[in-house]
Amino acid sequence: MTLLSGILIAFLAPFVPTGNSSSVLARQQANSISGHVFDERRTPLPDLQVELLNDVDSVIQRTKTDGSGLFRFRGITFGIFQIRVQTYGTGYIGQTKRVELEPTRAFEQVDFVLVQKKVAATTATAGAVFVQEVPEQARKEYDRGASLLQRPDQRKEGFETLKKAIEFFPDYFAALELLGTEYIKEKDYESAIPVLTKAIEVNKRAYQCLNLLSVAQYNLQLLPQAVESMKRAIAIDNKSPNANLWLGMLLRQTGPLEEAETYLKQADQLAGSKLPEAHWQLALLFNQLKRYKEAAEHLELFLKVQPEAKDTALIKKLIQKLRQQAAGNANQ
Repeated sequence: MTLLSGILIAFLAPFVPTGNSSSVLARQQANSISGHVFDERRTPLPDLQVELLNDVDSVIQRTKTDGSGLFRFRGITFGIFQIRVQTYGTGYIGQTKRVELEPTRAFEQVDFVLVQKKVAATTATAGAVFVQEVPEQARKEYDRGASLLQRPDQRKEGFETLKKAIEFFPDYFAALELLGTEYIKEKDYESAIPVLTKAIEVNKRAYQCLNLLSVAQYNLQLLPQAVESMKRAIAIDNKSPNANLWLGMLLRQTGPLEEAETYLKQADQLAGSKLPEAHWQLALLFNQLKRYKEAAEHLELFLKVQPEAKDTALIKKLIQKLRQQAAGNANQ
């Protein structure tokens, strides 16, 4: 690994911009995403939990809808996010929508219209609907566990209650998916893997479970398995910028690098070249491949779409060094 590559890898974490001036901070504080949650008759749905997720499906903010069904997230950075409406303990099917905040548009409105579940347990996954007949006792434990998990002081009981639901009905997909998701939130990756694996056995098109399984495997350094899980997820939905980005990042570490380039470029294209993490990963990749000119270009694009990035001055120095190395290679 070159010194330059080591410095670049040290920058993998700081994708969240930090304000170095009052004007930057003021803009960031003004950034917001809001919307309403309705039922099919356009009746507002109050007291539903709404989550703001980042590009790797980690929850970064939570709120609840008010009496008019309104939710709002404030003080967020520019970038691509997902908004997820949780419906545990209700008769509605949850929804997730993708939204992007750009420097030229720091406010977005995203509304949701929720539909009622059928009598059978119904789970929406990447555009597909998975339906199960669930024993009443298992369903009651699931609803109770899901409700408890939303209360910080009762999460431990919530986990145990979800496990009871699965004991009553071992193939209970919604309970397995929720339990696996909550393990990921707790960073208990070892516990998450068998639960998510079982969920995928029950529903082979469980896109979100495959995503989360890949995250767990990556964090336990099971890189080949993480690659395989994400490839299976992309086979279900190949239009997700974040899934393509994640797979490209994994392949950049495991190889083949040519395949990593394909997925990272796909992520960049799907995001309209406005996903800063895609440019960052492409810069790292091209540095590994000693394609220094392209590495410099993607660092410049990274700064263009993430102008308030941390350590901008050092990144600009790295760009200069890459340009120098590219010129040196051309003169050889």
